[in-house]
Amino acid sequence: MDTDIITNELEGSAFFPKKPQQFASSLPASSVLTIKATARPGDEPAERRPDRPTGKRVLIRRGFEYGQDQLTTLKKISLQQQLEGGDGSMSAMVREALDDYFKKRNL
Repeated sequence: MDTDIITNELEGSAFFPKKPQQFASSLPASSVLTIKATARPGDEPAERRPDRPTGKRVLIRRGFEYGQDQLTTLKKISLQQQLEGGDGSMSAMVREALDDYFKKRNL
């Protein structure tokens, strides 16, 4: 069996796609392209201190166990708030409940 004939026949098929051709680069290997951004006066970023307070809490996502009845009630309250045009954020409700819990315990 002549494998060269079979190879030539299958070379252009979908199962044996053509190999990409290697083109010689017309640019010398040592050339480097430098791109400089144009800046207008006043485009410099304002200097900011990284430790400046933003007045907002840093939110951290954690998973906790809760009762199915608690989640059902939380979802109902959330949907009711959304129907009334509010945010209905269950996360905000839980954060508020935790703040109340900490105040109750004088923490």
